[in-house]
Amino acid sequence: MRDDAMSIRLLDKAVFPATEAAVGEARRWMRKILHGHPRCDDAVLLLSEAFTNSVVHTRSPVIGTVVLMEEDGCVQIEVIDDGADTMPSACRHSPDDLAESGRGVRLIRALSSRWGFSEENPRCVVWFALDPR
Repeated sequence: MRDDAMSIRLLDKAVFPATEAAVGEARRWMRKILHGHPRCDDAVLLLSEAFTNSVVHTRSPVIGTVVLMEEDGCVQIEVIDDGADTMPSACRHSPDDLAESGRGVRLIRALSSRWGFSEENPRCVVWFALDPR
């Protein structure tokens, strides 16, 4: 979140089962919420990456998602799970071109204007913000 006093409103929130099949459902949900937003495609991609990380790295039965909009059009997305034994981070090594994993946090870092995570036992919230420009 930004430190200034910018107004932020909740666009929507949802809870999905922590399954691979729910990743597609979460993408469709995000696309509907942000339809027409200039960063909709980036939001869908990054939600997919963060959600998949939760499915793979946590034992959460469900994964929560929250979409917030700042008055300047910046969108912030949060993915909430029950935490894991590891913390979210970019892979220290470059993933092989054909690897099926290892790019999620790298993509979030590259495409978002801000990102981070917080741990509030037992919850972990990974969030990222996308400026409309």
